[in-house]
Amino acid sequence: MSKAKMLEEARQWDEYWTKKRTKSQAIYRAGAGFYREFIIKRALNYFIQKEFKEGSKLLHAGSGTGQVDIDILDKYKITALDISGEALKLYKLNNGEKANLLKASIFDIPTKGSIFDGIYNLGVHEHFTEEENEKIFKEFARVLKPNGKIVLFWPPKFGISVIFLNSLHFVLNDILKRNIRLHPEEISLIKSESQVRDILKRGGFKLTKFYFGPKDFFTHCIVVAKKHKYEKK
Repeated sequence: MSKAKMLEEARQWDEYWTKKRTKSQAIYRAGAGFYREFIIKRALNYFIQKEFKEGSKLLHAGSGTGQVDIDILDKYKITALDISGEALKLYKLNNGEKANLLKASIFDIPTKGSIFDGIYNLGVHEHFTEEENEKIFKEFARVLKPNGKIVLFWPPKFGISVIFLNSLHFVLNDILKRNIRLHPEEISLIKSESQVRDILKRGGFKLTKFYFGPKDFFTHCIVVAKKHKYEKK
């Protein structure tokens, strides 16, 4: 990704986190916050604790406001990375000084190679093309230790939240003509496990777990993958 495109992406996400909310957007964000607090956070706790030993050094790559990190911050050494400075301000407001904050793009992580035990994120990869995700995974592989893992909460086309929000956008925009977008465009929703396996392989990872089920109320596909042992540094 070019520097100009990164700057534009940062501007757009800063605007997303600070823009004036319509009544519909305020209701959506309140609902999303409740969902993160009582459903998504519990699912994240489960998978992080299952995949990583306590005390592991983890990168939350695309951290947003960090509402879901509240519990695991006491058990892991977390670096919260986001391209939006406004998101990181909210992360600090939510979590204080418990995480190391890093303003940067996931295409170009400003750290040495092979320093993290794991990387995780929620609702990030659907905003990028397959080619962009391949580049992101190669960068993830660079900063992960040998046999490091990634845990991704990646929404599929058949997820409950996607179906609900698509229906809501149809009512708001096609029927009521309100021209409202409640969240950024999702251009790469998961279509199948084989699709994800192929993208990961091209990015230097081997898929080890693919879960879609009740732990997060059928919202995401939880993707766990291990850095390929022959991946070049």
